[in-house]
Amino acid sequence: MRLSIVKLVVLAVFVLSCVPALLNTVMSAPTGFRPVSEDGAALFGQKCAICHGKDGKGQAQWRAKGQPDFTDSHFQSSTSDQQISDTIHNGKGKYMPAFKGKLSDEQISSLVAQVRAFGKK
Repeated sequence: MRLSIVKLVVLAVFVLSCVPALLNTVMSAPTGFRPVSEDGAALFGQKCAICHGKDGKGQAQWRAKGQPDFTDSHFQSSTSDQQISDTIHNGKGKYMPAFKGKLSDEQISSLVAQVRAFGKK
């Protein structure tokens, strides 16, 4: 009986010692497979392009109401990532809707990166 308890304890210690290695493997797995909604370009196409245009330049009728041109170097240099993120989270004025609660923080971060990508084209 005593030998069985010792074997059980040894087995438990072995199994528990493997957990950190397994978690590390899972957490460091390649992130190449992501749902489409986490891809900034795809998400921008789904949620933003209708107003901001597929190219990020915006729509003429909205630019007259203050919509930025994401390809414009002045916009890119004068607007921080935090300001872009805040605008996506909370909306702006009466035309830009808030996406807080509709998009995850990761999705919003991917949209900020996509807005920045328009400035590099």
